[in-house]
Amino acid sequence: MSNNNLRYIFSGRFDTEYLQELYENDMETIMDIFESSIYSITSEINNGVHHYHNGDVESLRRVFHKIKPLFGYVGLPSLQEYVHDFENKCSHITGIEQITNDYERVIGIISDTINVLTQELSRMKMYSNLKAS
Repeated sequence: MSNNNLRYIFSGRFDTEYLQELYENDMETIMDIFESSIYSITSEINNGVHHYHNGDVESLRRVFHKIKPLFGYVGLPSLQEYVHDFENKCSHITGIEQITNDYERVIGIISDTINVLTQELSRMKMYSNLKAS
């Protein structure tokens, strides 16, 4: 049996159809997008923590504006929308204390998502190795 006919199925959180259509089922490209998105999200969130602790709401908002599309690129449109909502909240407040609960919630969700993305990337690499053998 040839492994070339295998088709990768993403975990339930991901929009498989969207990802396969967007990247024409090019697993190398998808893995590159996941890898660069994990790196960028992690880096930007680290910057965001600094802005949050300094009370710099506008810089914090810009961090979330930067990472928002990355969630779409990796097939998580509902998280992209959630980050968009948080970004909007940042635009309409006068002090960081007004978003403390929302900030902690979104950071927790993103942290969990980074783990999910990392696991999915590992699964894709295993799939690619299997398909290549």
